[in-house]
Amino acid sequence: MEKFDSTKRLISLDALRGFTIALMIVVNDPGSWGHIYSPLKHAAWHGATITDFVFPFFLFIVGVSIVLSTNKQVSTGVSKNKLRKKNGIRALKYLVSECF
Repeated sequence: MEKFDSTKRLISLDALRGFTIALMIVVNDPGSWGHIYSPLKHAAWHGATITDFVFPFFLFIVGVSIVLSTNKQVSTGVSKNKLRKKNGIRALKYLVSECF
């Protein structure tokens, strides 16, 4: 069995990221809001369309990317406390920029 090489990019994650970004563009700018292709509309209450999966796909990609990045940095010798501090500062900067 081949060992996973953490220095290489995960092509399947890149493909899903590209598909999701393309879908975001199509969903957010369908051309004419008066003539939207019905699968590009959100489901009113019950059911689901492909549009309803854009944000969950995005969150899945973010989660996988965080895990892969953190594991790679820990394997190179960066301490977990340093990573927590860096991520905490990044989160605070984001929150402050969104609030003001």
